[in-house]
Amino acid sequence: MSDAIAEYLRRGWFASGDAVSQTVLLCLYRQLAKGHPVAPADLAAAASVDPINVEGIIRAIEPTRIQFDETGRKIVAYGGLSLEPTKHLFVFSGQVLYTWCVFDALFLAEILDGSADVSSRCPATGIRVSLTVTPTGVSDIEPAGTVMSFVMPTAEARCSDLRGAFCNHVSFFASPTAGEAWLASQPNGRIVTPAEAFRLAGIRNRATFNAISIGRIP
Repeated sequence: MSDAIAEYLRRGWFASGDAVSQTVLLCLYRQLAKGHPVAPADLAAAASVDPINVEGIIRAIEPTRIQFDETGRKIVAYGGLSLEPTKHLFVFSGQVLYTWCVFDALFLAEILDGSADVSSRCPATGIRVSLTVTPTGVSDIEPAGTVMSFVMPTAEARCSDLRGAFCNHVSFFASPTAGEAWLASQPNGRIVTPAEAFRLAGIRNRATFNAISIGRIP
């Protein structure tokens, strides 16, 4: 079942861009993880890329994947990592951050090169689900039987409304039974274990950052 998801992710989650674009976007994730809104000039300095190029890269991001503060200049969320509260808590290096869905938390640990404590609630039972995610795997999963939902919207749907088409449907369920109940109303959905989801997260990262080495970016 997860093979279909893997192929879906390999086909290209979003346009990957060239090595410079990927470097800037990876740095954007890492700057946001420090817990403060990111100004384009600061992002340019962190990525060692010309500020004009950085402005162009930011403008090219689909609006559904990026969020700015009230000034419209500083970035407060990008590609699933958010400074604005959501239902999904992501605590990284002492910073209280948030994700747009639980799959985000699984791929972000590798991108940020560190471990995070993740917390969410099962939408079917209200039970709190927690786990630790690192660049190499997941652990300390509570409840032990937790599973994750997954959907595969079209590229058009993702690019026009990422959170509505994808994020809002990807959650941790406290048990396989709770997950199967969700699946009954989502015939095109999938249920995977946290370990399977983590493997898929790695495939997503390879597809998104296919022109650079994630570990070599500061």
